Amino acid sequence: MSEPLHPKRFWVVVLTLLVALALGVLMHPLRFDDPFITYRVADNLARGNGFVFNPNEERALITTAPLYALLLAIPARLGADLPTTSNALSVVASALASLGLLRLGWVSQAPLTGFLAGIFFLLAPMTWLTLGFETLPFLATSVWAIVLTQSRQLVWAGMLLGFGIGLRGDGALVALVCGLHALREARTGGMPLHTAVLYAPARLGVGATLTYLPLALYLTAQFGSPLPTTLQTKTAQAVSGLTGFYPGTSFLEGAMLIASAYAKISPLFVLLLPIAALGAWQLRRAPLALWMPIAWAGLHLAGYSLIGVAPYTWYYAPLLPGLALLLAAGIASIAAPPALRVGLAGLIAAPMLAANARVIGVLNGDVPPPPSELISKVLPETKVYLYERVGRWIAAHTPTTATLGVTELGVMGFYAQRHTTDFLGLTDRGQLDAIRRGDFIGGLIRSQPDWLALTSVNALYDAHPPKDAWFRALYRPAAQFDDPRFWGSPMTVWQRVRPPTRPEILLAQGERDLGEGWQVTGVAANTRVITQGTLLLLSVRLRAGVLRGARELRVQPVVLGGGDGLAVVSRLIYTQRFRPNEEAWYDFPLPPLRDMPKRGAYEVSIRWLDGGPEVFAGRLKVPLDATAPPDARWQPLSAEMHVAALGKIAACSYGTSTITLLWRGGQPLGLDYHAFLHVRDASGTIIAQHDSPPRTGTYPTSVWSLSEVIPDEHPIDLKSVPPGQYDIVVGLYDPVTQQRLPVVDSPARTPDGGVKLGVLEVRLCQ
Repeated sequence: MSEPLHPKRFWVVVLTLLVALALGVLMHPLRFDDPFITYRVADNLARGNGFVFNPNEERALITTAPLYALLLAIPARLGADLPTTSNALSVVASALASLGLLRLGWVSQAPLTGFLAGIFFLLAPMTWLTLGFETLPFLATSVWAIVLTQSRQLVWAGMLLGFGIGLRGDGALVALVCGLHALREARTGGMPLHTAVLYAPARLGVGATLTYLPLALYLTAQFGSPLPTTLQTKTAQAVSGLTGFYPGTSFLEGAMLIASAYAKISPLFVLLLPIAALGAWQLRRAPLALWMPIAWAGLHLAGYSLIGVAPYTWYYAPLLPGLALLLAAGIASIAAPPALRVGLAGLIAAPMLAANARVIGVLNGDVPPPPSELISKVLPETKVYLYERVGRWIAAHTPTTATLGVTELGVMGFYAQRHTTDFLGLTDRGQLDAIRRGDFIGGLIRSQPDWLALTSVNALYDAHPPKDAWFRALYRPAAQFDDPRFWGSPMTVWQRVRPPTRPEILLAQGERDLGEGWQVTGVAANTRVITQGTLLLLSVRLRAGVLRGARELRVQPVVLGGGDGLAVVSRLIYTQRFRPNEEAWYDFPLPPLRDMPKRGAYEVSIRWLDGGPEVFAGRLKVPLDATAPPDARWQPLSAEMHVAALGKIAACSYGTSTITLLWRGGQPLGLDYHAFLHVRDASGTIIAQHDSPPRTGTYPTSVWSLSEVIPDEHPIDLKSVPPGQYDIVVGLYDPVTQQRLPVVDSPARTPDGGVKLGVLEVRLCQ
């Protein structure tokens, strides 16, 4: 390598600090939503609420930076503004990371490479797109751990590695790189393998244990594991197609999109590729210490791609130290006059400065491009300023006990200081499988928080609840906020105006075939009784069969015995996102009924719109609204159920007569019983009878309610019955087993388990 230039250390340090300070001042308004999750945890720690995002809830480690939350709790306790404090820490950490790359170059006899790498790292626009995150402290810690590993100060290096793992779990990748390097150095020095293992990685492990083990034990005691749940959430989002870029973008594709976005800002970014390739070629003969950040970058890219994490811009920051070293090595290796190297370095720095200028412009009021444009992926999130206004409004205008639902948890949750839930599963791990399947609306239907904050575009990712009648029956707009810089503006705060309406009543269970192996295994609703104005929420549990893409599932309550049903609702089911034989609930809200529906019982019809059998499962009803006459003589039947006959019990001999029974419901019955009506002579012999489901099956016993009156007509053939007086005996029985519903003891009870209602007088009529 051609590297005769040895920059003066003092002036390099001064220059590094000045560049970091200047860019830090220019970038100070920058905010992202994700770090505010950690800020909220730190704030709760400072307030004595524990290591939680929402106080007084089941604890979940939803911050990816648990150690950073603990550190921020100190300034929070002192009353410092956490976003400002965290941004300041990021600026300091950026300078330390830059100086770490400089130091790595010096200890590797490549001072020019180290100097240029440090400057390129500072100028990289992606460095500043992590402002306020734990990312820059993590990068600084990791770079200095690499420096100490190269200097063979292994215990100290291990302590920094343990600190870095506490900041971010993927610090384990840096520990792996350092451990392999230390082992190789020990073997190169002539140590036997077993001695080298004890000397090198073991010493790193001792240092890491000293700093990370106390944190790991604390987190395990708090949450059962030191691992954050966030990675599972991001992986579920990626499977559902939701990413920080475009639907379905993989982590590797995200890296290429970032490169393309920067190339659109300045074509000079294209120069980075050949310069980095030249650096990789020249570094093949360099000390392996210079390869450690590059190896770390490769492991990071491969690891995140392998586990399928959803891509977000700041997830690529660990690639920066390695990329900066490749660029620096490419320039430092050129055997040419210093002026040429300076010119090449300027060509590398120029597009970085141009990209930083675009970022600073947005921070100072420029309207960023819409998210459909690629450049938007490498610019700040202007939505966070609107989120802050919403959060502060919630804090000022809602009870402290209110619950808040949002699509993005950080900024609004931090400023609102309310129990906040998102619909991406960060605070509710039970929602992760639904997210993987692309069911975001289910989280809203199941939680129904007191207040909602939704954007006007993509309010709930692939759904827009405010346009639906069921949503407007539950919520009304309370406030609206506008910001022309945010593509999703205006943002509306909604207040729930009805009690929570959730599908918690199980109407049916068991396997019913939908075709191609798919089954309905359960149906639930928020109510069994439908009236005018009712908001009906149906929920269907599916078991996976053949996975073949998006299919539309149709659900409709239909009238038993024929007639019009209620509204038809349908939704897309992404069958390809199910696991084999997986079961999942899907919710179907029906619009509130404006007109009184047909009275009677309804059954829920379920089928695929693209074909297959129709499934009927679960009973609902519109009450008959019948009343009994004041003189009705009720006889006890069973479980608070009674029965009576309507009107005078008389009939003509040798004809057909209709006897109307009145059933009065008792405790809910789980079966659909049939009714029997016997005409018996004095000896108890049945001389005429009629058996049928009550109301010919249109209002089965499974939908009867306590004290509800159900008129039920039974035609009796009396053609062979001579005039006289006969007993009328009625009851209910299971049509499958023929077992009668047990009858309570009373004077009206017959020995065979019926109820005597009275005497039928059969007359000889003209």
